[in-house]
Amino acid sequence: MAEPSERRAAALCGLLGAVLIVLDGLLDLARGFFYVVVGRGVHALLPLDQALIFFVVGLIVAVFSILGGLRRDGPATVSGAVLVVLAVVGWLALGFGSGVLAILGTVLVLVGGVVFLASGR
Repeated sequence: MAEPSERRAAALCGLLGAVLIVLDGLLDLARGFFYVVVGRGVHALLPLDQALIFFVVGLIVAVFSILGGLRRDGPATVSGAVLVVLAVVGWLALGFGSGVLAILGTVLVLVGGVVFLASGR
C-alpha cells in the first residue's frame, strides 16, 4: 500500500499542472477576445478553440488527480495511466507547446501520473 504522502504529492502535481493548463487557456481566451475587439475575427478562432481544449483537458486532469489522491485503500494506477496518457497526447497531438504555462503544466501532470503509477506497485 502506498504512503499517503506519495499520493498527496502526485495529486498536488496533477492539480498544479491542471491549474497551469487552465491558466494558459485563459491567456488564449483573452488573446482571442483581443483579436475580436481589434477586428481580426479570423485570427480569433485558433486561440478560442485552443482555450476550449485547454479548459476541458485541465478539467479532466483535475478530476483524475483528485480521484487518485482520494483513494486510500488500493493502487491509483488508473489515475496515473490517464494522467500519463493525457500528458503524452497533449504534447504530441493537442499542441501543448503553445505556451510556457502549458508546457510546465504538462510536465507536472506527467510527474503526477508517474508518481501515481509508481505508488501503485
